[in-house]
Amino acid sequence: MQICTPSKSSASLAKVLGWIPSQHRLMPSLARLQELYLSLKVNVMFRMNLPKAIFTCTSLTSLVLKHDISLNYGLEFPDVYLPSLKNLELQIDEVDKKFFSGCPVLENLKLILQHMSSVYPEGYVYIPTIQMPQTLKSLTFEDHSTLCHEINHRVIDTPSLEYLHLKIMTSVFSELHMSVSHFPNMVEAHVDIQECDSRVDINGAFFEHVCWVPMLLQALRETELLTLKRYTTMCLFGAPAFKFPEFHYLLYLELDFQFFNTNFLLNFLHSCHVLEALVIYNWEKLYHLPMDYNGPTPPTMVPSCVTSHLKNFEFIEYQDAAAEREFVAYLLQGGLVLETVTIQLKSNLDLETKDNIVKGLSAIPRGSTICRLNFFD
Repeated sequence: MQICTPSKSSASLAKVLGWIPSQHRLMPSLARLQELYLSLKVNVMFRMNLPKAIFTCTSLTSLVLKHDISLNYGLEFPDVYLPSLKNLELQIDEVDKKFFSGCPVLENLKLILQHMSSVYPEGYVYIPTIQMPQTLKSLTFEDHSTLCHEINHRVIDTPSLEYLHLKIMTSVFSELHMSVSHFPNMVEAHVDIQECDSRVDINGAFFEHVCWVPMLLQALRETELLTLKRYTTMCLFGAPAFKFPEFHYLLYLELDFQFFNTNFLLNFLHSCHVLEALVIYNWEKLYHLPMDYNGPTPPTMVPSCVTSHLKNFEFIEYQDAAAEREFVAYLLQGGLVLETVTIQLKSNLDLETKDNIVKGLSAIPRGSTICRLNFFD
């Protein structure tokens, strides 16, 4: 069952549902309702509270709530008992932890917390802690609400989790605490930490408001696929005394760089024992001052994954800086089982520069006799 309402300015969902033909009315069918998709657009001062009967619909297996639907009932949050609910998608401002406690078999959760307006609805109560259900196997969590409050706590204690897509906006003006469990069943993890404050001194001390990023990486050490966006990588750059965890099952690694650093990459590769595919996206601008990497000098031997497992390497936005060229040469020469190396050149390079790059990299000896070197603009 799918219900998408037009824009209304009423505080009662029952009134909004009045426009729906009688054969599609929500309330009479709750006893047999299995799937509900509800998206509302209303004035910010009139966010809709759901009929409490929805929170105890025992047949409901899939629920989607989007936009101006409120799950903030203040201190009077209704009882929740959804014993069949396995799939839940919420795109709202906030969610009370009591809601998740009534979902004992929830497996797939997509939670997008929107940036709240400075005008809070009547009766609004701030909830600093969000704790994910322990039964989850798949979690997509996009959090923009941390920018609205000084203290936030996110708890992902989900030992059965297999798939994680995490995108969190952070700010030096708010304090974000993150608690995570070990994820022994993790298959695929995507982490995108974004900094909203342009005034942050990226060449200064490590950002204390994201000091939990190394802890999160440690919890993800069993994953087979890992992508880290550029600010996430910067957090690892600046972490004091940070040592990469051992990734015994990681097959695919994708890294975005604001500041390319060979030592950081080699230390990471030394902890990835069976890595087969590596993708690098370089956001670096040549006129930017480099950010210091606080990690140790990597071992002198070639990482074992490079000599025995790495089959595919892709470098996106390559601009032929000395460190970039050195790293590509390192992999071409040390990658004994490499099959494909793909270099996507930075788009603003002139044709002569691109031609010289192609000739230079093509002349580097290759450790693998079957390695193909491909170039794209």
